[in-house]
Amino acid sequence: MQKLSLFLTAILLFAASVFAQSQATTGNIEGRVVDPNGAAVANVTVTATSQDTGFEKTAQTTDEGNFVLPLLQPGTYKVKTAAASGFAAATYENVKVTVGAKNTLEIALTAGGSTNVVDVSAEGQGVETTRTSISSTVDEQRVINLPTNGRNFLDFVVLTPGIVRDPTRSGDLAVGGQKGTLNSLQIDGTSSDNTFFGQSSGRIGSGRAPSQFSVDTVKEFQVNQNGFSAEFGRAAGAVINVVTKSGTNRFTGSAFEYFRDESLNARSPLLVSANRVRPAGQINQFGGTFGGPIRRDRIFFFGAYEGQRSNLPNPVVLNSLPFAPASVQALLGPKTASYNINRQQDTFLIKTDFNINEKNQVWVRFNQQNFTGTNLEFSGTTSALEHTGNSNVKTSALSTSWTSAISANYLNEFRFQYSRDREPGLANSNDPEVAVTANAGNINDGTFNFGRNNFSPRETTINRYQFIDNQTYLTGNHTIKFGADLLFDRIFNFFPGLFGGSYTFTSYANLANRIPSRYRQSFAGAGTSGGTTNPNSSEYGFFVQDDWRVIPKLTLNLGLRYDYQTIAKPPIQNPNPALLAAGFDTGFQPKDKKNIAPRFGFAYAFDEKTVLRGGYGLFYARTPAITTGTAHSQNG
Repeated sequence: MQKLSLFLTAILLFAASVFAQSQATTGNIEGRVVDPNGAAVANVTVTATSQDTGFEKTAQTTDEGNFVLPLLQPGTYKVKTAAASGFAAATYENVKVTVGAKNTLEIALTAGGSTNVVDVSAEGQGVETTRTSISSTVDEQRVINLPTNGRNFLDFVVLTPGIVRDPTRSGDLAVGGQKGTLNSLQIDGTSSDNTFFGQSSGRIGSGRAPSQFSVDTVKEFQVNQNGFSAEFGRAAGAVINVVTKSGTNRFTGSAFEYFRDESLNARSPLLVSANRVRPAGQINQFGGTFGGPIRRDRIFFFGAYEGQRSNLPNPVVLNSLPFAPASVQALLGPKTASYNINRQQDTFLIKTDFNINEKNQVWVRFNQQNFTGTNLEFSGTTSALEHTGNSNVKTSALSTSWTSAISANYLNEFRFQYSRDREPGLANSNDPEVAVTANAGNINDGTFNFGRNNFSPRETTINRYQFIDNQTYLTGNHTIKFGADLLFDRIFNFFPGLFGGSYTFTSYANLANRIPSRYRQSFAGAGTSGGTTNPNSSEYGFFVQDDWRVIPKLTLNLGLRYDYQTIAKPPIQNPNPALLAAGFDTGFQPKDKKNIAPRFGFAYAFDEKTVLRGGYGLFYARTPAITTGTAHSQNG
């Protein structure tokens, strides 16, 4: 899948928030040092110190007075310049770094004397004059203060222009009209995509598990919608970067409890029409966070827990049943009893950060999600209890990152992830599925289903290993970045669709007389593994990009990316000679080695409030494994 994007956007921003450019988990502070006449000052030492953790990073200005402080964790910094010949020291407080952003700062030196102190936050937020992409950032304050129903942080993404919930698939996000399967979600710079279904890990927001971890663990996140740099791939829609919180030099914590009772709600129209009372139901969400220093300025911890308990009614309504034959009433009457849909989830996150020294930073994060969705497989007002089953999710992720400064101008980022996403679905019955048209007494209730639904039991489990290494080289007015991203998914899929058989009856009368209009049942093909498949996927991504500040007003982003996805070969070939003669080889393994993606962007700043941006790029998305898994088990 491919998206060709050519955009030229003139944006006049007079009070805009800071936007993001590239990096997955960090941001930059960059700018110029000038004298009182606006002339560049070379060889000035600039130091950024985190006001939360005490971590320091230094840079030296070039002959043009430019400096770059790269790979800074999101947060608030104090930027200082040492006293230079004839100039006083300068301090800029509350300089905010957001994920992926190039935060521009011009440091104006004054004649020798007392230190010049500037509070950047008092000046408000400005336009990011070197950003070439279309992207936006939801910072920590908005994550904390904005309400969300269900406490899923991805709900905040729809606040971004051009993004809505995908109307064709529950839980997906449609970005710029693209399908949700074309997006990619990254947590702390590692993939959180479910590559089988083409959704996020745990398929959160799809009506099953509400969230992978607590919204209170999110520091901020960035939505790259268009024109994003070569560092990002495997997406033709949007790349969403989420950064989780870390501990600081202060002990901080939070606790919450949200409770909702169905007694506060009105009866649904279906219950009113059936003259039935409203069943009891409750939703309860609770948890908390705690973090702080283990060793001040050096080692920090952060932990979070969130639990969700919901017990909601699922009334079964067949208003036409009293007009059905007596034998059908006797058969279906017990199956119209209401039942509950329960969601029980516990999520845990623990993160430890190590500031080893000025040149080395390491963090390790583990998060766990345990979700049990009672009767979530196939529910509804015309689905019997025996036609559903539990829909469960258990995800685990262990991620780590090591950022090191090999020299003042050469930096390396290494990230590793092991994750497991297990999603079994159970069945409440082993009887064949029955679908009957519930229409009698001039009342049409639609199709009533009982017996085992045709796609349960099932299971999809993904074991993932991911290795990422990016290197950054600063030279003159160029910031050159290159790297590799290797992702290996080993997938177990069990989906015995229609193996239990399915009857269809077009009326109550036909059901009473046992005259089905259709019967369907699937069987494992000769030589196949039946409903069990292993559509493994291996993905290789490589990129190089150059952020070139040609002049203070003009920045170019030049990049090139290459992606290759190996798809597991179907285990057998259908031997039908007619298919083979027509060119249909069911053992075919596609190999697309032409995914070369150039990227180009520019930003021209007329002044600090007016920026013209433009860009061009080719973007490729992965093929979801559900497509190849079907080819493995249903080969014609």
